[in-house]
Amino acid sequence: MSKDKKDSERKLRKILNWILNILIIILLIVVGYLFIDRIFGNSPTDFQLISGTFSLLGLLILKLFTLIYSANRELGEIKVGVKNGFEKVKQEFNQIDENMKRIETKIDGLSRRVK
Repeated sequence: MSKDKKDSERKLRKILNWILNILIIILLIVVGYLFIDRIFGNSPTDFQLISGTFSLLGLLILKLFTLIYSANRELGEIKVGVKNGFEKVKQEFNQIDENMKRIETKIDGLSRRVK
């Protein structure tokens, strides 16, 4: 993916996240007002209370899914980074092993000359 496409995707996610947060706050205020209004005697219908509550819950679940998606992506990137890091460590250990074998052969050669 190109850098411009990633940047535009991040900006779009950020804008959608702001819109989602604003909708959650507005619905929270409206549902809170409806419940307070219901408690103090004015009566919004049960349908209004239930629809507002379920809309709020739906938006909260959507927000939760977006958080899980972003966390999942971050964990995937971390997983790839760790895997690449261990591959480099494996290569370095193989190189150390090769160097040790060379040193052993040189020591064996020197010990044969000394005998």
